[in-house]
Amino acid sequence: MFDTHSVHKKPANSRQKMWRYMTYEKLMQTIEEEVMYFSNITQMGDNWEGLLTKKTREMFWRSELAKYNGNMEAAEGSVRRYEEFRKDFYINCWHMNDHESYLMWKVYANKGCAIQTNYERLSASFEATPAKIEGCVVEYIDYERDYFSIGNTYTQVGYKDIPYRDEREYRLLFWKSGLENQKLNAGDKGIKIQVDLRMLIDNIYLNPNHLPDYSELESLIKKKRLDCDIKNTKIMENNVRPSKVVNYHILKVK
Repeated sequence: MFDTHSVHKKPANSRQKMWRYMTYEKLMQTIEEEVMYFSNITQMGDNWEGLLTKKTREMFWRSELAKYNGNMEAAEGSVRRYEEFRKDFYINCWHMNDHESYLMWKVYANKGCAIQTNYERLSASFEATPAKIEGCVVEYIDYERDYFSIGNTYTQVGYKDIPYRDEREYRLLFWKSGLENQKLNAGDKGIKIQVDLRMLIDNIYLNPNHLPDYSELESLIKKKRLDCDIKNTKIMENNVRPSKVVNYHILKVK
């Protein structure tokens, strides 16, 4: 099932395009296994991921210090335990944009592939899964200066530090402590979640200059009976001359 927690935001447009950039190998694995991989939030590259901002942490620490009658060790332990709740969250990240992003191709796809969908399709693709998946539009704030409310651990996993704002992230969340999710075996680093690829995938974008045998992907899509377009990316590197570009036609696979 799919839901949005009350502390989080949905995209303003239900047809907002979403992109997940990945390597060719990860794309093939996703289609073959019909799953999406959710990484534990502690495995992300951002050191602030799921933590309190400096100002939030200081204010929380002061309130706990008063609660424990000036016991600094107890106050610090309380704050530390609160932040450790982040370890119960697993995330799968998407880029919100009406168009392709050169930055996302460069950083996350190793110039390989991208799945393009929209918010309606993305949320509907988890309706039949036994897990409870939630989603949120990530908000970007200054972790050195800004503050957010505490009391609900869902709040802190919906924020990222402001240097990451170009990611324009829509975040899928799996909370392993949720009633529906406790029976699922979430590892320390991640968990694979069943997804309806026929609902999820609208288009697949490829960079033909960085792909192995294209026919392998075509065969797999036909095997899985996916109804999607396969398109070339419009983004090519400066040192690639147009005459050298392999022209994979737009292919409708049914």
